[in-house]
Amino acid sequence: MKRIAVALALVAVAACNKAASSSAAVTTSASAAPPPAPFTGTLTGERIMGAKGIAHPFQKWTDAEPKLEAQMGKATYVKDGKMHMWAVAQGDDCWYVEVEKQDDGTVGIVSDPMKISKGGAIMNWDDCLTAAGVRKDPVDDPNAPGPPTDGKPITVTELQTNAVKARSKWDKATVTVKGYLGGVTRATGTGAEPTATITLSAAKKDNKSTVGCTLADAKTAPEHVLQDTPMKVTGTVDIEKMMSLAGDTHYEVWLKSCSITK
Repeated sequence: MKRIAVALALVAVAACNKAASSSAAVTTSASAAPPPAPFTGTLTGERIMGAKGIAHPFQKWTDAEPKLEAQMGKATYVKDGKMHMWAVAQGDDCWYVEVEKQDDGTVGIVSDPMKISKGGAIMNWDDCLTAAGVRKDPVDDPNAPGPPTDGKPITVTELQTNAVKARSKWDKATVTVKGYLGGVTRATGTGAEPTATITLSAAKKDNKSTVGCTLADAKTAPEHVLQDTPMKVTGTVDIEKMMSLAGDTHYEVWLKSCSITK
């Protein structure tokens, strides 16, 4: 009887070892499973809306990205290497979702998938069209001249034309601009420093071709100076992307930290 009991015990131990070994093999096989393949079909609004809940803040990016790509394919737009966007536009409708990759390799901001229509929130509409590849910023004209390096003054027309064509060359550059005084706007607020902005016109009586110049010191704003008086200012070029209520975009050129140059 003792021999039979020992034999049965040995069989039980062997069965347990086999089961444990089988369980470990299943676990190893599951952990080594390859990530899901990226979706390669046509991205639709339905697929984007179905991405809700796939990624979560603080999740490892290496875990989240394959799942996002399995649902929607590769990101259609990546901003600054961090914000990954998936978007598709059809007619007057656009769908998109944003997921941020943080510097530490984890997921940051995760937006809910959104459908936006023309005439809705204009910033969301612009973001969606940009991510969908429908709206693209005009590229710099390599042949457009950059700001002068000798300090010579340029005209308002030269500034407005060339700064928009070659934004990377002009933005944040210091230039001297000559024109005609169109007006002075002063602003004061409770607890805020007063500001003053000069408007320079390209020509006398010209209210269309102008540039605004915010003075570094509001106290230096000209007083009792007639409109259309010739004037030169020196300031830092600031190029801003603007959007109309209809969702159309354009660039405006300003001068900041200005001083009046004699």
